[in-house]
Amino acid sequence: MGSLVDKFPHSSNKSLPYQGITKILLVNSDYESAMTLKEGLEEYGFKVHCFTNIFAAFQEIEKSKKVNYDMVLCDFQTSSTEYLVLVKQIRELSNTVKIFLMSSCEIGDIVVRNAMIAGVNEIIKKPISAENLNIILQDYIDGIKNPLDSALRL
Repeated sequence: MGSLVDKFPHSSNKSLPYQGITKILLVNSDYESAMTLKEGLEEYGFKVHCFTNIFAAFQEIEKSKKVNYDMVLCDFQTSSTEYLVLVKQIRELSNTVKIFLMSSCEIGDIVVRNAMIAGVNEIIKKPISAENLNIILQDYIDGIKNPLDSALRL
């Protein structure tokens, strides 16, 4: 019987930009889960830079006046709208960076609508393994334009 890892090849995907490296900004207030996710994504060839709060990520982008990442993964609580400020700031500076929100909370229609209007590419329901997250991110790297259904089915 093959292991789960056999089904998800590591960073051998040649479609990754920047000679196999895609830069990800990860914003997650839970340090332990952020480090677990960071390590898992790095195994797939991603370069991950973490912040433990939205304001620190906001200040980093504000300081440089540009988005130095290919993708942004932001954990959020549906009761807060801080993530919308970050998304809008990123969209003002870049239309090409892919923005993903992640939440373990129940996500209502109004939250989805506000996120999409702000410029979010996809909302991902947690918990999610690094393997499944890699599949979603690879869909964007490989050029799939509207894979919203991929997150909802996981």
